[in-house]
Amino acid sequence: MRTTVLSFLLLFAACDSSNTTSADDQCASGERWTGGNRESPFMHPGRDCVSCHTQAGEGPRYAIAGTVFDLPHEADDCFGVADVIVQITGADGAVVELTSNDAGNFFLGKGAVATPYTAKLIYEGRERPMTTPQTDFNCASCHTATGTNAAPGRVLAP
Repeated sequence: MRTTVLSFLLLFAACDSSNTTSADDQCASGERWTGGNRESPFMHPGRDCVSCHTQAGEGPRYAIAGTVFDLPHEADDCFGVADVIVQITGADGAVVELTSNDAGNFFLGKGAVATPYTAKLIYEGRERPMTTPQTDFNCASCHTATGTNAAPGRVLAP
């Protein structure tokens, strides 16, 4: 009986169509999101999570969201860096710590942070502070693959 159950589970996993990533040597991580708008905490690394979730009216609303990458001009949907601590310090001194997931995404669903806030990334004993206090919690609105006047590129792991 145990072998039958195990065989069924392996067969189910092999036929499961929910695979939402693929190998991609154009991404520094070697992995790209291919799940379209299928809801997942790993969906669309690098894209504008806050606005999309607000405008689409689907999925959780985010107070803060972004993606941590290895390279400053990584393309949208390439996976970023996991296990980076994103430390946000509000104007009142309150600290919120978020951790990037396997796609590099980090987010806070509910909560308030006093503005202007500062941010610091912590990874493997290294730190990268953001040099300018911010008021926008939508990290991808400035940190894009091509860069903007406000940010030269992606949120980068230290």
